[in-house]
Amino acid sequence: MVELDFKRQKIGEILLNKKLITQTQLEESLEIQKETGEKLGEILIRKGFIGDETLVELISFQRGFDTIELSKIQDNIDPSTSNLISKEFAFKRKVFPFKLTDSTLHVAMTDPRDINAIDEIRLLTGYNVKTFITTEKDINDIIKLYTSDDYSLKEVQEIMKDEDLVISDKYEEDLVEKNPLVRLANQILLKAISLRASDVHIEPQEKSCTIRFRVDGVLQKIKDVPKTVQRLLLSRYKIMGGLDITENRLPQDGRGSINFQNRMIDLRFASIPSVYGENITIRILDRDDSVFDLNKSGMLPEDFKTYSKMISIPHGSIMITGPTGSGKTTTLYASLTRIASVEKKIFTIEDPVEYRFPQIIQVQVNQKINLDFSRGLRAMLRSDPDIIMVGEIRDLETAKVAMEASITGHLVLTTLHTNDAPSSLARLLEMGLESYMISSAVKCIVAQRLVRKLCENCKKEIDISGIPLDKEIAPILKGKKVFTKEGCPRCNDSGYFGRVGIFSVLIISKKIREMLLERKSTDMISEAARKEGMRTLLEAAAEKIAAGITSIDELYRVVM
Repeated sequence: MVELDFKRQKIGEILLNKKLITQTQLEESLEIQKETGEKLGEILIRKGFIGDETLVELISFQRGFDTIELSKIQDNIDPSTSNLISKEFAFKRKVFPFKLTDSTLHVAMTDPRDINAIDEIRLLTGYNVKTFITTEKDINDIIKLYTSDDYSLKEVQEIMKDEDLVISDKYEEDLVEKNPLVRLANQILLKAISLRASDVHIEPQEKSCTIRFRVDGVLQKIKDVPKTVQRLLLSRYKIMGGLDITENRLPQDGRGSINFQNRMIDLRFASIPSVYGENITIRILDRDDSVFDLNKSGMLPEDFKTYSKMISIPHGSIMITGPTGSGKTTTLYASLTRIASVEKKIFTIEDPVEYRFPQIIQVQVNQKINLDFSRGLRAMLRSDPDIIMVGEIRDLETAKVAMEASITGHLVLTTLHTNDAPSSLARLLEMGLESYMISSAVKCIVAQRLVRKLCENCKKEIDISGIPLDKEIAPILKGKKVFTKEGCPRCNDSGYFGRVGIFSVLIISKKIREMLLERKSTDMISEAARKEGMRTLLEAAAEKIAAGITSIDELYRVVM
């Protein structure tokens, strides 16, 4: 019964009743607690009134926590388990992971009541957490012994020798850093750039961490690295991107750069927490001027002539449509580059601003201060613009402001998420825009996709006589040489090297405008547009196949 009574008492009362401290010592400690806000047990230990072991025994008894003496099991601790969290975090939170059973991580703590620390460990490692109580001295001693960055850095050095990440000497930058972690982080990025990757994905898994590159729009697995290296690698990239390395529960984004062949490559970092740790995606923003050359976009000559004429008009709306990753923003940048001049005032509002251009005022959407597309667009209209680029029309308010700007003497370039050009008109109607406003404002809609180009070194000709083809593309391919992928060192055995755009250009003619006002169906508008010369995406892709640029497989992957 006495023990049950003790469980209902506070630590100070228990110590006093057991005559382990005096009334004077308790009152003195309580006064200090009022001033500092410290835990009573920490004050009693610091003042020398009780020892670590006494407090551990009492908390264990009072709260029902299991105790552990790490010094007695140190020979059986697996370093890969102790390295699941950083030394800094272990010291700060007074915690130490010492055993992993199935999906449960056994963690020694000085205060198993610290829910925040437990949640952070669960998020960092991806494991369930079972807590044990021990003394601060026991924790500190074992951390110094086992949680060593040297252990992980040896793994880093071994990874750097793997052929998957070895890059040609001509790509290697002058790395003055001796830290192998810094060299590995840079080596991964340089390898990605050398392979023409657009993104690097660092993806935590249950027992490892996967590195993948997106090359020509398709993800490729490069390597799995140990869980211990994951922690180090993520921390390094967060530092490179200017992210808060102590924050791992909220998404973050930032920017950085790396030197590649004596030119700086911009990088955009985005982190998001997952069950096995933070996922980091690094967008490689290689501002090669040829990327923003409309002549090299892949538009067929007739479409290029038509589109160039449309972006040269003084007012109206030009819309680029397609799914995420189809090259819409690149086309907008290329269009602005083509029409920019000292006589024109150009604004853009984007989310995010990826590439930066001289003589163009670029505005970043910032939801934290309520600066969205519509609000930013309204502000631009008060700043005497000639041309405005809106990164994306997402809502009715933004659509209305963009259409009004188009009607009142401004050229507005923007993007929309639809499958093809004619369905963009239906999408605007669904948003709530009036048909008369759309017909007055929109001058041209361009649907686009990106298809991979066959590697010129290894592509091989195939016989398509036995292949059933869609009726739209069969006439285009009839009598033409058609090629497919093979694979060679130049293309990293993928069979493809680079990408090119395919485009479907819809001009809002008098006929199309009348059909829009009459609320004709998308199919009817599409049929009328084709009679007026609009090429579908399928036909545009077929033209690339007939020219030996891409394959039938790629057409069906991207368009169908």
